[in-house]
Amino acid sequence: MVIRVDPSQRFDIASQYENLDRRRGAGLCRDLAGDHGRLLSTPVSDARRGFGTMRQGITMGPREAAAERPSIPTLSFDPEEFSGRAGFTRWRDLLSILFEAEPAGAADETGLAGSATAFHLGSLLMLRIGGPAMALRRTNATIARGALDHCLVKLYLEGDCTLSKGGNTGTMRTGDIGFLNLGCPVAVETSAFQLLALVIPWDGLAPLVKAPEALHGLVLSADSAVGMLLNDHLRALDAQLPELDAAAARAVADGIAGLIAACVGSAIDARSPADEPRGALLDRIKEFIEMRLEAPELGTALICDSFGLSRSALYRLFEPLGGVAKHVRDRRLARALDDLVIPRRDRPRIVDIAYHWGFGSEASFGRAFRSNYGMSPGEARETAQNMRRTARKDAAAIERVLHRWMRSLTPQASQGGAIRRS
Repeated sequence: MVIRVDPSQRFDIASQYENLDRRRGAGLCRDLAGDHGRLLSTPVSDARRGFGTMRQGITMGPREAAAERPSIPTLSFDPEEFSGRAGFTRWRDLLSILFEAEPAGAADETGLAGSATAFHLGSLLMLRIGGPAMALRRTNATIARGALDHCLVKLYLEGDCTLSKGGNTGTMRTGDIGFLNLGCPVAVETSAFQLLALVIPWDGLAPLVKAPEALHGLVLSADSAVGMLLNDHLRALDAQLPELDAAAARAVADGIAGLIAACVGSAIDARSPADEPRGALLDRIKEFIEMRLEAPELGTALICDSFGLSRSALYRLFEPLGGVAKHVRDRRLARALDDLVIPRRDRPRIVDIAYHWGFGSEASFGRAFRSNYGMSPGEARETAQNMRRTARKDAAAIERVLHRWMRSLTPQASQGGAIRRS
């Protein structure tokens, strides 16, 4: 393994994150700078030399950056530097925070290969990913292990896929733009593919979108005006990233959420008149529920009274989601999961989390949590802690660094669930 670094740039790396997003706190800035400090920690005699290459399948840029222009933190994975199936195994591990991945059909893993590059733009990540035909699953157990509250925006440069979520199936073709809420289960069957993807914190995008619940599984056709606009923007951003410094990248990233929200809003507005009233009412009720998840009185009676609906009308409206009671429970469990896994000094007890989110006892909370996520609340907390410890011990593994980056976008203690609010 060969590691090169200009010692003078360590201070630039830290300073480039100093104003990353003050809502996330200085601890995050130190964590991100720390990744570079650990991964690029061997000085060279030539103080003017740029960053070099970390071999064994890991490349970290920039290679030729002036000290006064900190470049974008970058991770690249090249499977050709591994032999046999080792490269594919490492690539699959790299994606494990997003999906449980298996080769489509009965393919021999020995001959399979995938590539990946990640750019940290401060408030979001941009990914380039390529791979063979795959079966990708994001289950409730995957969600609990990773504890990501992000939106994945993806553009297929080559290949296509079939999406299955909540009993509904859709197709993405080359050039289409697709959206996934990483807090929701989904199954994806892909052909051999190359794609670009953005990973954006849900709390950074959802408030800008008229009906954020409509994002999960939404596809903007490559033939649509908004699809072409967003397609061109993502391709241009990908082409220019190597030329941008960190400050310019952060400025660009700050504008991306607004552009995406505008494109999505246009697509939602274009829904058929027959679907719009029902969809609009469902969106309003979901927003009402989301704002009152802490309220003990939240239930069918309160919702019906607030919207002038009969119980039967409310039940029909939520039938595609498994019922209104299930929707409320699932959203409370998602908030409880955040409180369990987000690190903080004064972490709440599991019983306090249970009562806070409307469960009558720790036991009933535990049963509901295990039914939804396939593990107990204590196991979810322990899994998150172990993953953070492993990341610190094995900081030079690209999958660990990418997983840290993903979690660095997660809302911190000052955001998110009410237990975390002061």
